[in-house]
Amino acid sequence: PMNKSALTLAALCLVATAGQVNAEVDGKAVYEASCARCHDSGKMGAPVLDDVSEWTDVGDLVWSDIREQHLDDGLLRDAADDAKKGISEEQMEAATAYMASMLNKK
Repeated sequence: PMNKSALTLAALCLVATAGQVNAEVDGKAVYEASCARCHDSGKMGAPVLDDVSEWTDVGDLVWSDIREQHLDDGLLRDAADDAKKGISEEQMEAATAYMASMLNKK
């Protein structure tokens, strides 16, 4: 199990890699619309947001890499291809910052 200080460090690393989040993008709303269906339940092996033990390597992740991987895997759509259901880089950044903040509270 990961201790709180290690989790805090991992979450801070994730936020640091996310860069500045545009205040107009609501990370929680993006998470609920695009991420929750897998990260709330563990669908398709996704780490569950409420289970800190599943996020032990979070400090090694870069949000843009995750977005690209999810686009390649067909788990997300690009906003450039599907403005209604797609996720932009800015939205992914906001969702990732939201997830990191939630993990930091654990």
